[in-house]
Amino acid sequence: MGQYETDLTVAGQENYPQYNALWHLQTLGVLDERNAPRGWSPMTPQKPTRVAVIDTSVAPQHPNLKDTINTELSIDFFSARLGSFPYRGELDTLDLDWDTNIADGLPHSVRLLTEFTDRLSNGSAAHHNKVQPCTQPDFSGHGTCIAGLVGARPCVAQRRLASGETQPLVLPYAGVDPMCEIVQLSTNFDPEPEGMILAFLYAELIQADVVLLPRTISDPSRIVPELGDIMLGNHSIKDLVRQIAATPAQDEMWSELAELIVNVSQKRPVVCAAGNANEEGAIYPANLATDHNGIISVGAVNAKGFPSSYSGRQGITVFAPSNDAKSFDATSVRLDERSADYEGIGVPASNENEKYSSFDVISTDVPGPAGYSGSVFAGPPRDGALQEYGSYFSRFGGTSAASALVAGFLSLGRTVAAYPCGSGSAAKSWLLSKSHQQADSDIPFQVPCWSGTPQFPDS
Repeated sequence: MGQYETDLTVAGQENYPQYNALWHLQTLGVLDERNAPRGWSPMTPQKPTRVAVIDTSVAPQHPNLKDTINTELSIDFFSARLGSFPYRGELDTLDLDWDTNIADGLPHSVRLLTEFTDRLSNGSAAHHNKVQPCTQPDFSGHGTCIAGLVGARPCVAQRRLASGETQPLVLPYAGVDPMCEIVQLSTNFDPEPEGMILAFLYAELIQADVVLLPRTISDPSRIVPELGDIMLGNHSIKDLVRQIAATPAQDEMWSELAELIVNVSQKRPVVCAAGNANEEGAIYPANLATDHNGIISVGAVNAKGFPSSYSGRQGITVFAPSNDAKSFDATSVRLDERSADYEGIGVPASNENEKYSSFDVISTDVPGPAGYSGSVFAGPPRDGALQEYGSYFSRFGGTSAASALVAGFLSLGRTVAAYPCGSGSAAKSWLLSKSHQQADSDIPFQVPCWSGTPQFPDS
């Protein structure tokens, strides 16, 4: 799949190492040192593994994603209550599991499922109530990075030269399973329970093989904001601010959503990011993971093989490669000694500097000025040709990136028939059977590896 390197050298700090932008795939054991598949062969499956990604929207025009994103099924729940289809006209050819019983026993979910299937089955317009989908590039940065880590495909794009002519440009970037298909289910940044119920119902209707939720859901019954004892005049903020309670109907729907996620996970794996603030027991809904369901909670491990400083340790199913972050608090001192502004004065002798890694995970980004990596060109690419390629890729990280890699790992397992389908628990058991224990600290943790044991390039 070729070499694609990134250089983190900064002015005056040439000791930052260069690294292969696919190092995370080598660590997972799916690629060898030449970036060639290890123990599996690329092929064109008759029925590609389907990964439902519940996140922001995506940039399907990215050269490495244009053959990966299923634009016929991708839906946007951000703009319209019952969803808009950004890339199609009439809803006349949807191949869905109309007979699903996933919502049985959940009255609000049953009602929503009935209303939703009525909309999808009557040949109505793709844009619900004529509301345009909210899938502009400005909203698509996170979703595009996630999609690339799951299933980007190496490709040959066209680059536009200053003369106006075009020339071939090889983009050897790949996700964990470059043969899968991704159905993007874009949702609000702070969704209500109804929108998330519809998203999980739709993942069931399209019969997704893997469901990925690379972020949190702000369930008010499970996430309580912590207000510091900050004084404002003569009053504490705690005295001036109170949380607004959900209505009884909202409480019921939040409870149903948790049950629905567990129900979905019994039939197919549900991969969730565990959080980026050292959350004890992981964020919601990753904290729903147990030995008796198919929910997979994913933490982050850096390129040296240590848990990333922001990743929790308790209640996490597996850890996958990601970036790292500096920390300096009562429990952890992990600093970047290569940084130009590093100052060792005051750093205790028992610090963890040697555990910090400057390696990021590299992924696909929204082409042009939007996304995480901008562009000097104001508009989108012309005629599908790249004016530059710096904005097409970006540095990424967090447990979001780690969860995307695990979803891709499960997808690859399905694609090459490495584990049988049938339940989320079976997929979870297969994943754990391919994971290796890292016993470098007081709490051992599991890292998936396709072949052999994980090799960390910055160790």
